[in-house]
Amino acid sequence: MGGGYTGTKGDHLDIVRAPNRGPEGLRIPGVQPFLWQTSEGESTLHALTARVRRQQARGLAGTASYTFAKSIDNASSVGGGGQVVAQNDQDLEAERGLSSFDRRHQFESNLSYELPFGANRRWLHEGGPWAAAFGGWSLSTSFTAQSGTPFTARVLAAATDVARGTNGTLRADYLGVPIGVDDPTLLHFFNTSAFAVPATGTFGNAGRNTIIGPADTQLNASLTRDIRLTGTQFLSLRLEATNLFNSVRFGSIDTAVNSPTFGQVISIRPMRALQFNARFRF
Repeated sequence: MGGGYTGTKGDHLDIVRAPNRGPEGLRIPGVQPFLWQTSEGESTLHALTARVRRQQARGLAGTASYTFAKSIDNASSVGGGGQVVAQNDQDLEAERGLSSFDRRHQFESNLSYELPFGANRRWLHEGGPWAAAFGGWSLSTSFTAQSGTPFTARVLAAATDVARGTNGTLRADYLGVPIGVDDPTLLHFFNTSAFAVPATGTFGNAGRNTIIGPADTQLNASLTRDIRLTGTQFLSLRLEATNLFNSVRFGSIDTAVNSPTFGQVISIRPMRALQFNARFRF
């Protein structure tokens, strides 16, 4: 058993600003909107990890780990989240929020098990056709469960000057009611009544990344066996399954308040896939 703490502090990170955009139009008359990239951003990450490992005994070995973490930044692209232009160039402090890659809870486990059939194992160790068919196989599984990454409630294709420069940089107004729902569904993943389009000539007061996206769980498994043909020749067989139980896993959600699919899941992650490999080694 073991544990650990990770803390990181980032400074001088990218912030993409739009200095000529104000709540009622252009700040500098006669000058078109433009973007300005500076290095004023910062980030902070804290993570606690607990892990357990079992050495192989009676054919079984495995590891499991749990991480509790939180990451906050005001940068535009930290963590590969893509370029995000600051909504209000006069209030960069309002850009501070959860990082685009923040996941509060993460659990991972891996197990390997040598099936108890065949030579030097519990059953069918005396040989024969059943031992030839079922002996020597090993089963491996990997399981992950993690909370979702955050999303921002925003306005797309706003016609007013407040959205001039880069589409989708205007945030919604937050109305002060709970954002989460007890039973998220495909058509109602979060409380859409918590947000509204801001009044003309104003910036939205919703913070960055206040909507927690879909959590994700997945179980993968594989069966492997090495068959000795001659002294140096082997045939390796492997049957692999991803998303073994074929569970529906929500992907992205629509957080544009003026979209007809606002609050709905708009993509899902891959369904079950099976793959068989045979490899000859000599």
